[in-house]
Parts: sequence; structure tokens; C-alpha cells
Amino acid sequence: MSDSGTRIRNGRIARLLQNTRAAPIDRTAEPPPAKTPYWLLWSTGIAAFVLCVVAFVLWGIIGANTLFDMIVAFCT
Repeated sequence: MSDSGTRIRNGRIARLLQNTRAAPIDRTAEPPPAKTPYWLLWSTGIAAFVLCVVAFVLWGIIGANTLFDMIVAFCT
């Protein structure tokens, strides 16, 4: 059942709801939509995917210990 058509019994709440009105939206305050550099998003995603594939291939071929040692050597 929907309560959208029911009356409010409390007088104070009814007066508060009666006085509230939706303010008009000022469209000039919003900045224009920016042109998203989709090529940058796609290239970053593809690079991350390729890096993950390479990591899993190395994990399967030479083992996790060697891959971990390579990461530690790269970060230090």
C-alpha cells in the first residue's frame, strides 16, 4: 500500500511540508562537461591487463618465489 495520498495528522508537520517548495535549478552554476580523455583510460587499462597477464605467466613458468624476488629487486 502506498502512503503518498494520505493526510498528515500532526499540524506542525503539515505546516512545515506545506511551506517547503522545490527551488529552481540554476543551470549556469554547473561547469560544462569536460571532454574525458578515453584514450588515456583505455591505454592505462590495457597496460594494467598486460602486466597482470605477464605476472601470471611468469608465476606459472618460473614460480612464485622468483617472481617475488624480481618485484623486491625492482622496488629496492
